[in-house]
This record gives sequence, C-alpha cells and structure tokens, in this order.
Amino acid sequence: MENKYKYTTLKGLINKNRQFSYNTFVYKRMLHITKGWGNFSLSPEVEQEIKNLFIDFLGDIKFNTFLACGLTERLIINNRLNVVYIAGQDYPSELRYLKKYLRGLK
Repeated sequence: MENKYKYTTLKGLINKNRQFSYNTFVYKRMLHITKGWGNFSLSPEVEQEIKNLFIDFLGDIKFNTFLACGLTERLIINNRLNVVYIAGQDYPSELRYLKKYLRGLK
C-alpha cells in the first residue's frame, strides 16, 4: 500500500524529504527520509507558502505538472527554507531558460 503523508508546516515537510524540488511540489510525490516513496498533501497555508517561495525566486509562474522537467528537478527549497537552483554547467543560461520556460507556458 502506498504511503500518504500530510504536512501542515513547511519546516516539517522539508525535514522529512531528502530534496524538495519544484517537481516534488507539482507531482505531490516525495522520497521520505525513513519511509520511502509516497504521495503527500499540504495544508492550504503550506501550499501557498511554497508557491510564494518559487514565485519570489523566479517571478510570476504557473504551477502545472506538465511544466515539470529535468531543470525543474534542480530547483529546490533547502533546509533554510530558501529556493536555490543547483546548476549543471551554465548557471546563468540555465536559470534564464528555466524562467522563460515556466513563465511562457502560462
């Protein structure tokens, strides 16, 4: 049977996840640090807090599962509750592309 987790605080969610990415957020599926893979749900307040963090970092974007891609897996919320981007080879170019991608598909 699939695990289902419910979170009412962002700190609680981040503490139970190995790496909380944009993809994790839009698909609502995570790797719990001790219990393995499972789906999760969020309180409306935590949902909005996460959206605000991504919007503050990227600007106005739309949250849809079809927007998730390899680059969005590198866009994470860290333990300090900040959004960071883990770049491959070219941080400025990747981030520019990611912003255009997430804004342009509204």
